[in-house]
Amino acid sequence: MNNLPWAKLATFPPLVRVLIFLLIVVALWLPLALPLYWLSGRGLLPGGDLFPTALLYILFLGVLPRWERQVRGESHPWAKIGFIGRGELAKGWATGALLGALSLAVLAVVQVALGWATVNPEGARGLTLLVQVALVGAAAASAVGWSEEVLFRGWLLRELGQGWSPAIALGATSLIFAIAHFIKPLDTIVAMLPQFAGLLLFGLVMGWARRIPVAPGKTGLGHPAGLHAGLVWGYYLLQVGSLLRPTGVVPAWVTGLDGNPLAGLLGLALLSGLGGLVFRWSHPARPV
Repeated sequence: MNNLPWAKLATFPPLVRVLIFLLIVVALWLPLALPLYWLSGRGLLPGGDLFPTALLYILFLGVLPRWERQVRGESHPWAKIGFIGRGELAKGWATGALLGALSLAVLAVVQVALGWATVNPEGARGLTLLVQVALVGAAAASAVGWSEEVLFRGWLLRELGQGWSPAIALGATSLIFAIAHFIKPLDTIVAMLPQFAGLLLFGLVMGWARRIPVAPGKTGLGHPAGLHAGLVWGYYLLQVGSLLRPTGVVPAWVTGLDGNPLAGLLGLALLSGLGGLVFRWSHPARPV
């Protein structure tokens, strides 16, 4: 395909471009994924749906830079997506991860201080196991943080922003982000409904983190990926490590249904405060 048909795609409405991009990725993925699903269904592929899902994301990463070059004419597509300099990326990620982890620590401290939870003496059952849980959680949280931020705040937010105002693009991206977490069986969707508001707010916070300046006139993926990873790691550590034990003083919808802070009033309050901080950070005051 020559450059002309690709370049014309830049004039299409944002949602149409998004659908075309996804159709390209799925068309490349499906012939490779079907045999993997066949093997998985017969118990011949370890990991179940893990390999087809990983393959889908790898193809997404393969198509994305070509899309940026051919449709946008970008000579440095990864920089436009949000990979701005190793130093800036590392600093932003570390800062975001620390902020996210501290936020979950504050959430835990508040629950203990108010008597809504107590420290579980059997949590992680020893320092060695706790360290193992922390390391596994850090690896998983980093993978989730980077993969979701490249997808939603790297590609989707940028794509919708080419034709829509920044506010509308951010709102639409956050809504799609929340809905994407509900692509599950119906009974699971019903059980997860209390998390929807939290996921929507989470998406807004990550979008504002994406707009934190890392250099004059430049933003990157370091802050949102780090913040995302820090929050997921803190949640993983508290839940899998069983570090807190609810006292039952307040209903579960206050602290989080099924232990998920996104499905509770306290978690929404935390995200709101974090959102206010990140919003101000992403909109530095202009000199008078």
